[in-house]
Amino acid sequence: MKFKRVRPLVAIMALAAACAVLAPSAWAHKASDAYLRVADAPASAEAAAAGGTVGLSMSVALKDVDAALDQLDADGDRQLTWGEVRQSAPAMAQWLGQGMQWQCGAAAVTATWRFEALEQRTDGRYARLAGTLNCAPAEVLALRYGLMQGIDPTHRLLVGGTLSGQPLAAVLAPDGRASAELRAAAISTANAVAGAGPQVAGATRGGMATLLHFVAEGVHHILEGYDHLAFLLALLLPISLARQRTAATSGTTPPAAKVASGAWVELAGLKALLITVTCFTVGHSVTLALAGLGWVTVSGDWVEPAIAISIGISALLNLFPVRGLRSSWLALGFGLVHGLGFSGVLVEAGVPGSLLVWALAGFNLGVEAGQLMLVAVWCAVSVVLGRWALYRTVVLRGGSVALLMLSVYWTVQRVAYSS
Repeated sequence: MKFKRVRPLVAIMALAAACAVLAPSAWAHKASDAYLRVADAPASAEAAAAGGTVGLSMSVALKDVDAALDQLDADGDRQLTWGEVRQSAPAMAQWLGQGMQWQCGAAAVTATWRFEALEQRTDGRYARLAGTLNCAPAEVLALRYGLMQGIDPTHRLLVGGTLSGQPLAAVLAPDGRASAELRAAAISTANAVAGAGPQVAGATRGGMATLLHFVAEGVHHILEGYDHLAFLLALLLPISLARQRTAATSGTTPPAAKVASGAWVELAGLKALLITVTCFTVGHSVTLALAGLGWVTVSGDWVEPAIAISIGISALLNLFPVRGLRSSWLALGFGLVHGLGFSGVLVEAGVPGSLLVWALAGFNLGVEAGQLMLVAVWCAVSVVLGRWALYRTVVLRGGSVALLMLSVYWTVQRVAYSS
């Protein structure tokens, strides 16, 4: 009998170890982003000297450059030095030129790029390149984006700035939304996407179009944010929607009483689920709005480790419950921290002020939509697995142990990175 009791625990530890080995990147919800700033004038004196009517500033992660250009890490020691980056600057400029195809009116135009500096962002080092191109203000300016195509399916380009007095806000993906009109003819935002086709996203756009555009980005962000999903799963693990076999529903209890008791357990589980998810939503929506609007400024050096730690604390409380501590309050408190993590994309994207509120609202709606997808999946899983006799041992405790190990893994990585 003792051996039979030990076997589930051995399976739990094996599952947890496998999850730790296969754990996603510590920066899972910041998989691969590049940032483009567009302006009517060059961003620097050096860029202005190169000529051109439109100024460009492109920031691309060194890890992405290294994945695309084999020669970036010249000595192969997996450590990028300043000398290696400077030596690879011409190759980076050529890579941008090949992956970013510009069109001014009916004619193709070429941007002139030059390496400018290295910059530190929340997910690592970036190379910033300045560029210029010639396009008269009356002409349509369009971009077809193809960097990282076939290399990283999570890669996106976040476009911001102001062109011909119009704010820009768009997100392009090389394997999906690959094109955008940055400036429409006669500077008309109403015509920015007219006749552009299904894969074209207009960057000069009104508020409602911006909202709808960033809904998709919110969904993408939460579904790629494995640490946020792991925290939500830690909150959901103790909540089962299946009818539980209890003393009240066994023995000589009348059938009607059994049904009533089972329905009560289902209703209680659904209520706990809704309250927990709502509290998490309220928490991260508050700080997402505050940070997105610039009212609160935080450093990713502590936000990212705190998100990882929140997963571990929630998992520990599943293993060793504390009497009187409600999961809803835990969801609300840690939701405030996760909202600061969500805000990183919008803050670093530099969405112009006139479109920021719309982008913020759309992004938050997208995050909620993605979150509800996970909750719906959990409801289905809970109804099926909740009837299993080993649910608490294997699913609840085993899942919590696995999440705890993931939390330790992510926390160590993020603390080491920020130090």
